[in-house]
Formats: sequence, structure tokens, C-alpha cells
Amino acid sequence: MSKEDSKYVFGIDLGTTYSCISYVDETGRAVIIQNKEGTDSTPSVVYFASPTNIVVGEIAKDTATLYPDKTVSFVKTLMGKTDFAIEVDGKAKSPEEVSAHILTKLALDAEKQISSKVKDIIITCPAYFGHKERTATINAGEIAGFNVLGVISEPTAAALYYGCMKEQEKKTILVYDLGGGTFDVTIMSIDANNIKMICSDGNPELGGKNWDEVLMGYLESEFKSQTGFTGEFDIYAQQNLRLEAEKAKRRLSGVETTLVMLDAEGKRAAIEVTRAIFDEITSDLLHQTITITDKAIEIAKGEGYATIDEILLVGGSTIMVQVPEALQKKYGLEPKILEPAAAVAKGAAHYAVDVYNDNKKLIDMWREKGGKDAEKPKIKGNYDKELTIALGPGSSVGKINITYSTTKSYALEVVVHGEPKCHNLIIKNKPMPEGIVRVTDEFGTLNANQPGVEMKVYENDFMETQFEIDERYLLGSALFDLPKKNLPKGAPLEVTFSLSNEGILTLTGKDTTNDLDLTCNGKNYATIEAYGFLSEEDVEALKEKFATSIAANKS
Repeated sequence: MSKEDSKYVFGIDLGTTYSCISYVDETGRAVIIQNKEGTDSTPSVVYFASPTNIVVGEIAKDTATLYPDKTVSFVKTLMGKTDFAIEVDGKAKSPEEVSAHILTKLALDAEKQISSKVKDIIITCPAYFGHKERTATINAGEIAGFNVLGVISEPTAAALYYGCMKEQEKKTILVYDLGGGTFDVTIMSIDANNIKMICSDGNPELGGKNWDEVLMGYLESEFKSQTGFTGEFDIYAQQNLRLEAEKAKRRLSGVETTLVMLDAEGKRAAIEVTRAIFDEITSDLLHQTITITDKAIEIAKGEGYATIDEILLVGGSTIMVQVPEALQKKYGLEPKILEPAAAVAKGAAHYAVDVYNDNKKLIDMWREKGGKDAEKPKIKGNYDKELTIALGPGSSVGKINITYSTTKSYALEVVVHGEPKCHNLIIKNKPMPEGIVRVTDEFGTLNANQPGVEMKVYENDFMETQFEIDERYLLGSALFDLPKKNLPKGAPLEVTFSLSNEGILTLTGKDTTNDLDLTCNGKNYATIEAYGFLSEEDVEALKEKFATSIAANKS
């Protein structure tokens, strides 16, 4: 088989602290592909040692504190929030470009393991990711040169894998997802053929790294108490402290007591840490997750789902014993632990097969019509070469229908009694039948004879219809031309927000007086591009630059 051949599609869990890649093999089983170091997951850390030496993974993580100006950790927390992650040799690099290096590391290692090119992928993201974050995730994959079939929320992927494992009676499950840097909780209704998202909530700044930081503070305090050291840990001691704290946290998931050896400024101490102490000093963090979980349960009750039948644990940090113990005590249910560090990637792999097969049917239909460019289906996919996929018995796991719900609210800036307000058209946790939600509302022109209207969109977490203008939530805007320039003040205009399950927002408008569509740059729709973030042109330029960089890095 040629190195360029791709007989599989892939699911990638692009995590805050660790990432992994999976595919569905010939027997229909989702399999995690190990990296070249022989582990299932790769640290999501990138070390720019030099322009032609970019290191991703364990080595980068081990040297992160030593070379902070050249290393990026927790880049996922920057996705969709900024266009700057690090400056390397005088050049700024975006979170998308840094993430592209992580994706490339996973893909190159996988290709060596299974002798198949990684081209078509699904990437996972937290449930609460909105338009900006999801777009940034897709852009990262495209910059790396992959064909991104789409994104899928991490709890949905986990539930999909869970649903693939066995026949299910209809039940309501709560997915508690505590990863290395983020937390979210999702409640959904699931049976053998359907997954319906009910609601989700989370904290993008809360994850296993916070437990590490608390333990680091405790270890440093104990070290100073034992040795009499009163100074500050130097950079080497800080790096050792961080690594030892994470190791101790992991060990305490299997033992009641562990010993941590620390060195600083020629002094040494052996510090005993018990699970009870660890649980006590991190209890506030755990309580924060319970509070968010309670909030989600109340929302689900309001939607008619009064009883939680199962709790599913996802995310590597749920191996901490305190997590299942607290959930069982609080809710009276023994949580199910389903490969917390692998379930998301495996579910994404199953989803990738399903998405690819749907696309392949459209591609085949296009080819039957003669393969004319003008008739190409508007889907993600490679149209220029024959793609094959190895499908064994059960690899499509039956047809599982996924009904999403919105994870953010989307508002239009309007003027109410002379005052600008944000008016939510799409409300958070609204069901999305067939993977999309469309909401239309009617507004009026602000002035007579105005040539166009600027639609300013705000992405937010408010459940109310209207709220005060807050620039922090401003997502982007689109300038629509009015076909007729002679409308009176207050002339009715219909505005429609269309949101896909990937979190991509499209706007359309109509002059109802003349029954004419509004146009934006010659089109009768506009896809919102977030202010200050990568445009399509930026992505294409970075894609070309990235390919050159990777080629130089290989040589």
C-alpha cells in the first residue's frame, strides 16, 4: 500500500493536557493508536527548540518549565479566545498553528503504526465550546493539512462509544467530563439508536491541572517546613515539583499513601502524601464540579427529565478516587467508568466512519453525474481521488441518530426605545433536530432610506431574551445591503440565525415589504467570522506555511 493511501478515517481527541487518535478496524472495533513512545496518549505540549526542530509530547512536557518562552502548554484553553499563543524567533504563532503541530504528531506516529495515511478526521471539543472555539478547532486541522469532516462534542463522542458497546434501554445519562484542563457536564437521553442532548454546562478553566497546582503548593510548603528552606524554588526545582506532583496525584488513585522526593538548593526532603490529605486540600475544586452538575440537573428537570439513570465518567482526571466517591454520595448512583482517557477518541472514530459514509454517498452521486465541478456536493470530503475505507462487520455500529442541543446563546444587537440591547434569537440548550437550529425574528429599519444593515452578533450564556450590551460577548458582524434603498423608518426586516451542530452560525435577512433577500458581499447569507481571529485566507496561508515547516522539520 502506498504511503498516500488512506483506508481508514480517524477520530482525534485534542485534549488540554493529553491527546490521542483512534480508528475503527476491520472487525468494527474502535482502537487507540499508540504513539512512537509506546503510549496511548501524547502530552499536548509543543516545544519550539528551533525553527526546524519542533518537539511535541513527553519531551516537550518534561522541559516546559525550563524553556517557558519556547513552550506552549494548555493551548486548548486559548482556542477561539486569542490569535496569539507564543512568539518564536520574532514570529507570532496562533493557538491553531500550535494545535496543528499536536495533530501532526498524532497523525505521523499513527501512520507508522498502521501503514495508512491519516487524511480524513473528526476532532473532539468540549460541549460548551461555541462558534469561535469550534471554528478554531476546525482551522487547526485544516492548517495541518487534514480533511476535517467535522467536530463532535466530547461527551457526545463518549456516549456514542458507550451506546456502541451494547444494546441500551432508553435512559437519561449524565456525562461528567473532567479532563486535564477543562470540565463539563452533559445530560442526554440515550437508547440503542438515538442520542438526544438535553443540556450542558462547564468551566473551561477547571481541570486536573488545578489539582496539580494545589498539590504543588502543599508539597512546597511541606518541603520548606521540613528543611527550613525560605527561598524561592529555582526553575529546575519548579519543573521537578510540577512533574512529581502530577505523578503523586496519579499514584494516589491506586494507593492510600505515596512518598514524594524533592530537591531544591542542595536540600532534600521525602514528603508523605495521603489520599485523605489530597482530597482535603482539593475539596473546593471538586465542590465546583458538583455545583455545575447540580445546575445541569435542574435544567434537565425543567425539560421533563426528572431522573438521572446513569452517570458516565469521561476524562483522565476522573480516575481520582474522590470523583466517583463524591458523585455516588451526592446522587446515589455508582458512576460507570468507561475508559475515561480513551472513550472520547473511540467514539469520535465511530462517528468519523458514519460521517464519511454519508459523504461518500454524495460523492458517488456526484461522480455518477459526470463529476462536474459545478455540481460538487457542499460537504467536507476529498473529491479528486478514490478513497477506500476498510469496513468490517459492525463497524458502522448501526445508525445512531444524534440530536444536539445548543451550547451557547446567540444575540443580535438591536435598538429598543432608543437604547441598544442584545436580543437573543437562539437560546442555550435549545434542541437541534437534524443537527441544525433556525430561528427567525422580525425587526425594523432604524432610519428611512438606509442603504444597508449591520448585524452584530453576540455569543453568550444568558437564558434571557434581552440583556445589556457587553463587548466581551461580541462574536462578529456582517454588513447586509438592502435591495431597495427607499424603505421608511421601521420597515420590517426578517433576520434568521442558523446554527449547525459544529457551532457554525449563518445569518440571512429578508426585506418583507418587497419580499427580497438581503445580500452580503453578493451572497444572500453570511457566515460569521469572529473578530480578531483567522479568516479563510489566513488559514490557507498558514496551511501552506505549515506544510513547508513540517517538511523542514522532517529533514
